[in-house]
Amino acid sequence: MADNEESNKTSLRASVEEGETRVALGRPEPSLPVADTAYATQFTQYSAPHNHSTGFAQARELVKQSQSGKGRLLKKRFLLEDVLGHGGMGTVYKTKDLRKVEAEDPNPYIATKILNQDFKDHPDAFVTLQQETAKSQTLAHPNIVTVHDFDREGDTLFMTMELLEGQPLDQLIKAQRSKGLPKEQVWQIAKDLCAALAYAHQRQLIHADFKPGNVFVNTDGSAKVLDFGIARAASKEAQKHKFDAGQLGALTPAYATIEMVKDEPLGFSDDVYALACVIYEMLAGRHPYNNRSALEAYQQKLVPKRLDKLSAREWKALSHALALTKAERTASITQFVDELFPRRNPLMLTAAVGMALVSLAGAAWFGFSQHQAQQKVQATIAEKITQAQSCFATQDFACAIEQSLVATNLAPDNSVARQLLLAAQQAQEQRLQDDKIGELIGEAQRCLLQQDLECAAVYLQKAEAVGVHNSQVVSFHEALSVARAQQAQSATQKQAEIDDALARANSCFTARDYTCTVNSVDRILALDPAHAEAIALKQKIASAKEQEGALAGKVSRLMVDAENCMAKKNYSCAIAKAESVLELDAGYQPATTLKSRAQETQRKLKETGFTIK
Repeated sequence: MADNEESNKTSLRASVEEGETRVALGRPEPSLPVADTAYATQFTQYSAPHNHSTGFAQARELVKQSQSGKGRLLKKRFLLEDVLGHGGMGTVYKTKDLRKVEAEDPNPYIATKILNQDFKDHPDAFVTLQQETAKSQTLAHPNIVTVHDFDREGDTLFMTMELLEGQPLDQLIKAQRSKGLPKEQVWQIAKDLCAALAYAHQRQLIHADFKPGNVFVNTDGSAKVLDFGIARAASKEAQKHKFDAGQLGALTPAYATIEMVKDEPLGFSDDVYALACVIYEMLAGRHPYNNRSALEAYQQKLVPKRLDKLSAREWKALSHALALTKAERTASITQFVDELFPRRNPLMLTAAVGMALVSLAGAAWFGFSQHQAQQKVQATIAEKITQAQSCFATQDFACAIEQSLVATNLAPDNSVARQLLLAAQQAQEQRLQDDKIGELIGEAQRCLLQQDLECAAVYLQKAEAVGVHNSQVVSFHEALSVARAQQAQSATQKQAEIDDALARANSCFTARDYTCTVNSVDRILALDPAHAEAIALKQKIASAKEQEGALAGKVSRLMVDAENCMAKKNYSCAIAKAESVLELDAGYQPATTLKSRAQETQRKLKETGFTIK
């Protein structure tokens, strides 16, 4: 803002509502509002394919600064700097467009309106913002502020527009409150305002909130009308949306007609009345009805004070437009212009050539002004097409759409603008499609890395729904097919290993080789932790070991008894105990040996005649 002080200029505090536009001379607001918590940390590393440029380096540095708290970054592109003004709908910021910075544009600044919390909480807030943008874009005119686009980041709704240099009209009037502005300056501003409103009315749009706070006077003396946010369609047929943004706008009573105060259907004369009030205020430094609404002025029978600086004809024209009742008021901007700046009768030229030339010059101002406006429009069209082509070449399709849309609105039959708009929209749509597919394929790849092929297939299916022939989709489809084939082969090999280990485990179990059985079962469970047969076999091993331990204890006790019997030479007892052991374990060799020894001893004793007890 320092340059503004040096040049004694002020920056546009932008298109804000309720006449609250303000200008601070080189004195920005203390700080920007804190970003929504959910988005405060979502700054992304600035990147671009042509990252070797000086502009790119500057843009990247600005992103780094925003991360350290110097401004807030929206959509990785718009860096909010100074607060320019506050209004009923939101706050306007001086904004640096990083796309322009990267392109090394000498003037990278725009204005950004961010809807305030109360307004954006309205369920139709985003629709309203879209409507304001759409209305403004259809009103591409040298005397109407240019609106670029609307967007959102999370729950932050915003609109971008051109940044102007100069001062709001309400500030100029306030500075000359005692005597008003010079008549020549008033007529210059009035001509621009008439041209702007006439242009809007031709397109069936009524401003509905015209006032000094919604007029901006540029440093070159030209004027621009701001804030068509609550502009209304002049007829139901011209209303493109069911929702009327004007329902959310705040009425400015001092410039409202009786019909507006009573919420009756609007007409073009409502803007005529507001314009007449503004012109009177510029001339006198005060409102014609002391800031009363038309209804109050009518009820109090107020009459505007005659302005001495106006001729009788000029005062009659202005008074006609200031009439409080619709029936008595000037009906249209065109009629108002004809009455305030009438075209002289050509027959009068015969009376005085010199006077006639002067009169003609004054009377022809509106036609000439319209001619100049048309030339400006053609220049604007050419400029917007050039900018759109440049943006398209750098693949900044959003920018290309913005610029070509303005050109198309100005000249619907311009084939270059239409083709550019269509190409940029298609390219933007393709980019969005590619980005969406990229996100889905990225998720699918993460699933693939985790060997979750079903998950990968779900994301692939979603990506195919967006663009089945997309190269990323085709490539991943092949990768998933390979993964499925590998998984099937791996599953076959694993099943073969499981079958082999299970056969060995059963064989070992039959042979009561429990160590071998356990090793084989563990191998199966390592491959398939839920393998039912392996789990059952492991339980059988535990049961068999338990039974085996009990049997071993019983055999041991019987063998002790058998040995005791042998020691007492009770061979029949020893034989009986050994046979009991063999009944428990037929292959127990110590029992077989003890039985044979007892039988042999018993036989020899019988042969020698000993009596065996």
